[in-house]
Amino acid sequence: MFALDTNILVYAHNIGSAFHAKASAFVKKIVAERDENGQHVIGVSAQVCAEFINVITRQTLEKPLSLAEAVAVIEKYIKAGVPIIHAQTTQLFTFLELAKSATTRKKTFDFFLAATLKDNGIEGLYTVNTSDFQDFTFLKVVNPLV
Repeated sequence: MFALDTNILVYAHNIGSAFHAKASAFVKKIVAERDENGQHVIGVSAQVCAEFINVITRQTLEKPLSLAEAVAVIEKYIKAGVPIIHAQTTQLFTFLELAKSATTRKKTFDFFLAATLKDNGIEGLYTVNTSDFQDFTFLKVVNPLV
């Protein structure tokens, strides 16, 4: 299973973004896909859901959503059965281990997301910011918008 990063969701739902059409088409396609057992091939971490609501409602965006609209977007994914990836009890320890290789605090939330994915056995991440996750050898990192 792969996970979606915040930027992919924001581009998919921000109609003012230059990346909107491509991201929206990708998200619709990947959410509809199932594996050989009929399970979703994509998941979204609880952290990304919170980050999405924070970012998509910023008034600095071209076309921000209201808080109610942003919440409705996440609820739509949940109702569609998209798996929500939650932190495991080991997450803090995994995060601290990964953070030892950090050289800047700017990647704190990337390390936290990577810890969630690692502890849940998630194999990959769809993101525009592939360089932010390149050091996590346990993740296949793919930019689906190129």
